[in-house]
Amino acid sequence: MKRLTTLSLIFFTTALIFSGCSKDNNPASSDGNTGTLKVIMTDSPADYSEVNIVIDSVQAHIAGSDSTAGWVTLNNMKETYDLLKLVNGVNAVIGSSSLQAGSYSQIRLFLGSGCNVVANGQTYDLVIPSGNQSGIKLNIDAVIEAGASYLLTLDFDANQSIKSTGSLLNLKFILNPVIRAIATANTGSISGSVSPATVTSNVLAVAGADSISTSTDASGGFKFQGLQPDTYSIYI
Repeated sequence: MKRLTTLSLIFFTTALIFSGCSKDNNPASSDGNTGTLKVIMTDSPADYSEVNIVIDSVQAHIAGSDSTAGWVTLNNMKETYDLLKLVNGVNAVIGSSSLQAGSYSQIRLFLGSGCNVVANGQTYDLVIPSGNQSGIKLNIDAVIEAGASYLLTLDFDANQSIKSTGSLLNLKFILNPVIRAIATANTGSISGSVSPATVTSNVLAVAGADSISTSTDASGGFKFQGLQPDTYSIYI
């Protein structure tokens, strides 16, 4: 029987505003009425060797503006991320920019060509329904204050996002992204370890209808990040 050897649940009450510097893609305006929005991406382990996601651009939407207008670019440099390397506390900055102070209601990711998954030694293209023409939109509630920095974490759940169809000779993998957008403030983490470490274990954190999955690393450890305050049941 697998045994949960350690388990900790910590909730942070840090304010949403963080001071510090970050690389900006858009220059700050001269009126001093700007803050910084930084978006980082992390993942939960999945049953693949690699999950490579190509991000063409990242945008933020000004609250209250027209649905086709008011988008501000945080990053437009195409880059590929292997989601399975962004686990157990590791993350990647996918967008950072100076923005006019105010409220922002959505984040939009545009995925590029070349997304793929590696399984059983074979590389398969990831099919993105509708070609991602309108981008992947995530609702947020970010208030950017002048002279301050706001951190947003996108938790990309590869295990729940990828579905396979077809036979062994004609496998297809479809990407329907399951992503949680998490403000750094008022979130917590659950970390622990499973024995024996020689066996990779799947770990599930469940709170109500919300579930998050991960897997243990080589030392048997696991970590869930960006959890909203709640009571979680851990299944191994």
